[in-house]
Amino acid sequence: MTTPTALNEPLWLAAEDTAARAEREAGWHWAWDDGPADGELRQCVWAFDLAEPLPAARLTLAAQKGLPGVWLDGRLLFASQDGMAGRELRDLELGDLAAGPHRLAVTVRTFHPFIQEPRQGGIGALLRSGDVFIAPQPGDWRIRTGTAEGWQNASLDDAWPTAVAPHEVIDWLPAPAQAGRLMRRRFDLPQNAAQATLQITALGGYEARLNGKRVGDALLTPENSDFRVRLLLQRYDVTDLLRAGENVLGVTVADGFYASEAIGRGRYPFGAAPRRLWARLELTSADGSTQLVTTDLDWQSAPAPTVFAEIYHGETHDARLEPAGWDEPGFDASAWDAVWMAPAPPCALMPQESPPIRATQLLKPRSIRRLTNGDHVVDFGQNFAGWCRIRVRGEAGRTITLRHAEIIGDDGAVDMRNLRAAQCTDRYTLRGDPTGEQWEPRFTYHGFRHVQVSGWPGELRAEDIDGIVVHSDLGITGHIDSTQPIVQGLWHNTLWSQRSNFVGMPTDCPQRDERLGWTGDAQVFWPTAAFNMDVRGFTRRFLADLRASQRADGAYADTNPPALPAYGAHGWSDAGVVLPHTVWQHYGLDSSRALLDEHWDSMERWMAWIADVNPDGLWAKRRDVDFGDWLSLDAKNLMEATTPKLLSATACWARMLGMMVQMAQATGRVERAAHFAAWHGRVAAAFAAAFVQPDGKVGNGSHTSYILALAFGLVPPTLQQTAADQLAANIRERGTLLTTGFLGTPFSLDVLADHGHADLAVALLLRTEYPSWGYMVARGATTIWERWNGDTGDVAMNSFNHYALGSITGFLYRRVAGLASEAPGFKSVLCQPLLDTRLGEGNCRLTTEHGVLASAWGLDDAGRPWFEISLPAGVTGRMALPGGLSQPLGSGTHRVVGKAR
Repeated sequence: MTTPTALNEPLWLAAEDTAARAEREAGWHWAWDDGPADGELRQCVWAFDLAEPLPAARLTLAAQKGLPGVWLDGRLLFASQDGMAGRELRDLELGDLAAGPHRLAVTVRTFHPFIQEPRQGGIGALLRSGDVFIAPQPGDWRIRTGTAEGWQNASLDDAWPTAVAPHEVIDWLPAPAQAGRLMRRRFDLPQNAAQATLQITALGGYEARLNGKRVGDALLTPENSDFRVRLLLQRYDVTDLLRAGENVLGVTVADGFYASEAIGRGRYPFGAAPRRLWARLELTSADGSTQLVTTDLDWQSAPAPTVFAEIYHGETHDARLEPAGWDEPGFDASAWDAVWMAPAPPCALMPQESPPIRATQLLKPRSIRRLTNGDHVVDFGQNFAGWCRIRVRGEAGRTITLRHAEIIGDDGAVDMRNLRAAQCTDRYTLRGDPTGEQWEPRFTYHGFRHVQVSGWPGELRAEDIDGIVVHSDLGITGHIDSTQPIVQGLWHNTLWSQRSNFVGMPTDCPQRDERLGWTGDAQVFWPTAAFNMDVRGFTRRFLADLRASQRADGAYADTNPPALPAYGAHGWSDAGVVLPHTVWQHYGLDSSRALLDEHWDSMERWMAWIADVNPDGLWAKRRDVDFGDWLSLDAKNLMEATTPKLLSATACWARMLGMMVQMAQATGRVERAAHFAAWHGRVAAAFAAAFVQPDGKVGNGSHTSYILALAFGLVPPTLQQTAADQLAANIRERGTLLTTGFLGTPFSLDVLADHGHADLAVALLLRTEYPSWGYMVARGATTIWERWNGDTGDVAMNSFNHYALGSITGFLYRRVAGLASEAPGFKSVLCQPLLDTRLGEGNCRLTTEHGVLASAWGLDDAGRPWFEISLPAGVTGRMALPGGLSQPLGSGTHRVVGKAR
């Protein structure tokens, strides 16, 4: 037990019951063999004898890289073919176990396509029944490789070596999901408060209430972070919720991001159990006197009606367990439990300054169908992140089950296969209120368009269910309206994928058992993200987390927080430079100076990490994790290099160095600008020598080879047009299609348009055959797919809500709408309209630091394309037209007319 560091300093209170505490204190022991890290499956056996029967026994079982099979006494308990499983935890009901001998047999996977570290595996178990806990020691296990069929029951002879403790540190503690806890503190106020501020956070998810009213509107608090280093602290003005006399502060604590699973790390991915609560309520009376209410030992605790809540798997709420008035004065809490202190965590409490996660929209069902089994399937008509709110009337004890999915199967039911291990299921058990009940989850979220509802009493009507859209509440700054359905669909789908994946962290997807802050997805998308939304505060918060997880040697994590042990991948860790550069370019130095200054040393260390071992200017070393042009069209497997990875890595390095030069110049770092300029020259020369041939061919001739080299200025000027013509010719030879993946796609259309192939860029933009953005739109997508072939691709890597390929929407703003920033913050605008009749009619509005920019385009009566741009006072610009014509722009409206096609 720890003691407070100062009088009235808040304690960390454990949000657990006595059974969870006993289980945690029972311990956990990892076991493994002495064999090589060869990627082979291991067979593990724990033979044990029970002196007494174990009624209603449960088994918690964990492994480092997946559990393909589990058997008890020859009976299969669990099987999985999920090759993407990382640290895997299974909590299995065994029923009554008789006294006598038993045998637990487990197959353990030791290979993961992304997770190379730790190279050793590990297996551990905890058997429990009531207050009895049995945790096998390493020497209780036998582990071997390559056993014959029937090994689950074979005798344990000398061919089965005794396990030992793993040589590498295994830094996570498996623990099954726990029910939520209600935590309560009553206090008295002699008079009304003139000012009251609540500071609160948790290791776990929390919802605070004061005198029966919800505190604030922030959701899923505290938001995800590397809880070993940073924990976000929320601050609320609660003056209006207080009264003279008795008051009650009540908090529900559930698993939240802290205790829920994270792919690759299991449960409690960034810190140990238990869940914990920290709060500080500061009150000032009219006479100036102050009072402090904190998390102390005067709090009480009781089981919450939220009996299960996990980010990936959903929430279960039993309304029969709701203690009416528990968060209000006058409630009898005499039977509630006393609380106990938990160890203070090592992380720093950081005030949250970025916009919180909020509910921003309500969607009504587009359709409701009833299946032959009585279930209802609701289609909200839009893929989104959030949850459902239901209004229901029925008998006590009836359970409503909601299963969320992006797609519908051939049988008409929801198809959840692409969610992998994520259960994405919410359950609500009615208390039987004759006036009706309303419920929505508070400690989970889902990515979905469809929900299958089971157990509904009678017919489900549209007025009974809502879709609640949830995301970080960033202001919308860009809007495009177009009569061209592909243009409109692409912009719409990209915005909705951004909404769905800006949930505290910029995630890759909102639905399956991943939802990680992949830095590669973020860096390719950020220039588009800044057009759509005001991302300043969101970026600053994300970069602070990126710095928190940066290794001592300078490498950035490829997922943030670092759920996977992958650092320094080119095209991914680039986010540490690309994001601050994007904010500076989009919002100007006044809005970005603080961000650039606080992040500068971090960028320097990252740049040095690459340069220190690559003095010749090619990024050949320190590429242990190499995703390359991820999910490119021609790739036959996930890690195949359709574009040479040395090429894409060196190109990314050159791009970052150029950005460092620009940011150093803008912030007055003259010496550093010269340093990075010299390095940029070295890398650019090395790239050209290694990858640009005398005839203009780049690399292996892949589309991404050309695109990265041209986009980043790495092709010698005399060969640029030749290279661009070769790229265009190859695109046409392939059937007017792109073969790019995550790295090449964002720059593809700009490169073509900038080098005289705007007609081809528009053809690609409007293409509706596979592969294309238009194919997604034509197939009914309402968000951007992870893969070009999302409707037919590998289920394990097949999200229908990924924004990376939507990074091309920046091209819509820059070239279709003609609104590109020529000076940071759009103080000066570069207008390069395409003037293409195929684009139809449309308009765009973009809110910038210097006012609203507007543009419109269409066709006149003679069939000629026209374009119009309006600049606010104080903003200037330049219009560059096809054929090399250029004219200056001042504030006001300017119009240009092209030729009929």
